[in-house]
Amino acid sequence: MKHNFALSLLILATAATPAFAQKTGGQPVTVYDLDTLQKNTVPIVIAGDTQLAAYAHKAFESHGRYSRVTSGGDFTLTFSPVSATQVRVDIAKKGSPTITTVTAGGADARDALYRAADAAVKNTSGTSGYFTSRLAFVSNNTGKDEIYVSDLFLNEARAVTNQRASILMPRWSPDGSRILYTSLFRSNSPDLFQLDLRSGRWTTYADYKGTNMGARYSPDGSRVVFVIGHTNDTHGLYIGTPDGRAKPRSILNSPDAKSSPCFSPDGQRIVFAMAYGSSPQLYIMPAGGGTPERIKTGASYSAEPDWSQANPNLIVFTARRNGAFCIGVYDLSTKKTRFITPKTSTGAVIRGDFLEPSWLPDGRHVVCTSRPSGDQRYLYILDTVESPDGEEKAHNRATKISALRAEHASVLPQP
Repeated sequence: MKHNFALSLLILATAATPAFAQKTGGQPVTVYDLDTLQKNTVPIVIAGDTQLAAYAHKAFESHGRYSRVTSGGDFTLTFSPVSATQVRVDIAKKGSPTITTVTAGGADARDALYRAADAAVKNTSGTSGYFTSRLAFVSNNTGKDEIYVSDLFLNEARAVTNQRASILMPRWSPDGSRILYTSLFRSNSPDLFQLDLRSGRWTTYADYKGTNMGARYSPDGSRVVFVIGHTNDTHGLYIGTPDGRAKPRSILNSPDAKSSPCFSPDGQRIVFAMAYGSSPQLYIMPAGGGTPERIKTGASYSAEPDWSQANPNLIVFTARRNGAFCIGVYDLSTKKTRFITPKTSTGAVIRGDFLEPSWLPDGRHVVCTSRPSGDQRYLYILDTVESPDGEEKAHNRATKISALRAEHASVLPQP
């Protein structure tokens, strides 16, 4: 029963660098102090080139801090093309002649637009943007699971595998050159593979006897943590090298099933799910080995953790509450969990399961999988920050970003 828990998580999950140039004129502007920033919404007007403004509208629609208005906004953001690979944004503050101008360069005009929009977020809120992030995810739109990579809004998704086998949990290397993933490509038992995106070639990372799954790079890319479920009913956490050639080192072994290990931002600790029975809970332990300490999340089922690189106190995870899966955010500083109720931009609650969260680089939003019903799977951007009373429309905004089936997303922040 304990040995099968990792496979049950596997089944659940299956069911479930361009150049950048910036120039500024005037002084950066800040609307609110940092404490208020996390709660208040900022009304903005988006203007300028029609096509660029359309991309900017879609991007800012996903951001729970901003509300788009046609006039009278706290800021007006005007996007203009400079060249085929450069976009300028003029940021005008309401009631002030001060204008900040940022010119951003990217791989193409759309990429440059997202970089300019991220700069606008920085200049109007003081916090990082996330619009230039890239995704790796799994889709079976061709009839078999394959890994796709794309920009955050899936404008140019492309398949990077052709193995036609069950695939899950793709994870970027920090530099974006490789992807680790779990697959049943070569056997009926999960093994780990690594894809080199530069050459397009894949190699076997780990195929030890039993189950090999849930691999994750350390933040500096020097180590990989993963799970081996041995045939003698023991489950271990192992640390390997990035290329998988050296024998991995065991840091934890016990009969209790384990899954989804993830390094802390400084690489010194690991959070993972482990079950003393049939229901998983989250645990933290030193990356070098030691005694795991349970995180009391307040949910009877806690799995699929992701540790925020932007805020070391925050761990997002999948929880089961009231018979459904939802997203929880645990704060290590307060030892409290917020369970998120996804809503549309108008405040309507979105029904169905939400799971498999992956932090975006601002430490506020995540990309997650939605299961509205049956075999449907879609990707959403979810705002994890709650709004104060009177601003319910911005409360935990969830924005659908995939029209076709997509799941198991991994986020790659872009510089």
